[in-house]
Amino acid sequence: MNTRVTRRTSAKGEKLAQRLAQILAQLHQGDIVDKHRLARDFEVDVRTIERDLGERLYGIAERTPEGRWQLAHAARALIPASHLGVYARLAGTEHLFPDNSLGYLLGLLDTQKSVGHAVRVQPMPSEDLQGLGPQFALLQRAIEQHHECRFTYKAKPRHVQPYRLIHNNGVWYLAAAEGRQLKSFSVALIQSLQPDEASHFTPDRRHHDYINRKEDMWFAPDTTEVLLRVDSEVAHYFVRRAILPKQQHRQDADGSLLVTAHVSHLNQLLPVVRYWLPHVRIVQPLAWHQALVHCLEQALAKWGAGSQGARDASPVDA
Repeated sequence: MNTRVTRRTSAKGEKLAQRLAQILAQLHQGDIVDKHRLARDFEVDVRTIERDLGERLYGIAERTPEGRWQLAHAARALIPASHLGVYARLAGTEHLFPDNSLGYLLGLLDTQKSVGHAVRVQPMPSEDLQGLGPQFALLQRAIEQHHECRFTYKAKPRHVQPYRLIHNNGVWYLAAAEGRQLKSFSVALIQSLQPDEASHFTPDRRHHDYINRKEDMWFAPDTTEVLLRVDSEVAHYFVRRAILPKQQHRQDADGSLLVTAHVSHLNQLLPVVRYWLPHVRIVQPLAWHQALVHCLEQALAKWGAGSQGARDASPVDA
């Protein structure tokens, strides 16, 4: 055979192999590919790409109803690599590591196979919803199909339009509109759930936008701006991550912080301040500072020195 012909045939075969390998890589990553885009990328005719997908990758690639191409269901022996990123966003761990690229995540998973791996993430304590799987599935279906729901919550009958299931600080909540007001319901406390498949509501885009903006489950039409003074001893904890919603801070010369946040309810703020006492003080609103002082005075009166509770907690002499 002529040497030039052999070389041309070999080069053509290599280009074909490289093109098919790259197309396969995109398909296995979960991508839906477009033949026109592939033709431009590989600088070949669209008919060549059609042969690649329809003949050379027959049984591996399948056409979508829109005329694009994806990995055939029968060929999906593994989860597409791109689903790692989707799962990270779904689980709220997208910014858990300093690098959120697909290559980094794949490398991290590979290193976890060894006994002496370097990374360990402590799990967040979460409520146990074991046994509530069917109820969770009903709520999910009602949200997707825009069906209203009836259930009992804290001994009260409820009739709501469900919008979203949200996991926040280890607890699952249902975000739903009751009347015109958007509310949050603990999934574990929902009883006698009855989705109304005969009903169909049109979701309010304003509710979706509000849910997407919220950083917590305290749903309220208005928020209160609070101002806190944080001592330098604990300032680092407020700087490294936001502890309160819409938190911003300004550091003063003595190392202390002036922290602002927007809070939906007093009870959303008090547990945080009490946790960091005596290093955090409410500056504004003044009425909320006074409410905190009143709560502390009540606690001291109940559990102060000389009370029965204090005597019960005192050590017993040997």
